[in-house]
Amino acid sequence: MNKDLQIAKGTVKTEIQALKKLSSSFNNSSNFSKAVNLLYKMKGKCLVVGVGKSYLVSLKVSATLSSLGTPSIAFSANDLQHGGLGAIQKNSDVLLVFSVSGESSELNSILKYANRHNVSIIGVSCKPNSMLLRNSTIKILLPKVVEAGHSLAPTSSSLNFLSWGDSLAIACMKRKKWTNKKFVTTHPSGTLATSLTQVKEIMAKDQEIPIISTNKSIRAAIKEMSKKKLGLVCCKEKNGKINILTDGDLRRHSNNLYTKKISKICSKNPTWISDSATALSAIEKMNSLKITSLLVARDQNINKKIKNVIGIIHLHHCLSRGIK
Repeated sequence: MNKDLQIAKGTVKTEIQALKKLSSSFNNSSNFSKAVNLLYKMKGKCLVVGVGKSYLVSLKVSATLSSLGTPSIAFSANDLQHGGLGAIQKNSDVLLVFSVSGESSELNSILKYANRHNVSIIGVSCKPNSMLLRNSTIKILLPKVVEAGHSLAPTSSSLNFLSWGDSLAIACMKRKKWTNKKFVTTHPSGTLATSLTQVKEIMAKDQEIPIISTNKSIRAAIKEMSKKKLGLVCCKEKNGKINILTDGDLRRHSNNLYTKKISKICSKNPTWISDSATALSAIEKMNSLKITSLLVARDQNINKKIKNVIGIIHLHHCLSRGIK
């Protein structure tokens, strides 16, 4: 193994050891839960603050909090000192401040302002009795760790800040019962949103559903199938049961087709899916069964023997939305 690869492995090993120390530190602190409680009950937003590399960490932590239901915005301590303090809503917002040493001079005026106006502070530092922790409402002391390569640049400590911030965001998410469905509302674009799109959002519905009575002629079925362009037609029996006639069924019975009855050649047990299921799960079901369409029923009726068809989801509905 060359020297560069040895350094890479050593870096990862050092950072893994730092994360293990962070994990162990949760056993000895009740302050993490206090921080979760504070953010759960706050009326405003969480302002995440840092200096230098800690500010870059703050950007990520703030973004994760907001994504998972806790309104947040990140600030560089330098910006807060030059007019940014006006963004703080007294008796509403909470400050979450990251600093390895807890002694950065840029934090001094911010902490004084927050204490003067009774703004709650969650201070996260690796140094006990630091200026930051002395002035914090909730004091979070993270373990001192070895930086990768024994350098002065924050590496392992920054990783621990990120991991602690993720832990806070997930705990707040669980406390607020934030679901993937809610997550989609704040992520309308990208693969995360499309993968959680529900069947009912993209299915053919109402007048788009090809449906006829089972006692109709094959000619009528073909006309309805051609009109709705889904490659199938729903065939409804007198008792309400839904069968389907597909273009594949027509090809397989093409000999003397117009002399045959729908009831004799249609598929009696079509595959259904709930309207609240994800489009991604619909694709997985279609792929596993090697079919291109599913009938859709309301979630509360999906297990009933006789179901009302409220929609049809076709593979092309999913692919056209970039879901695959």
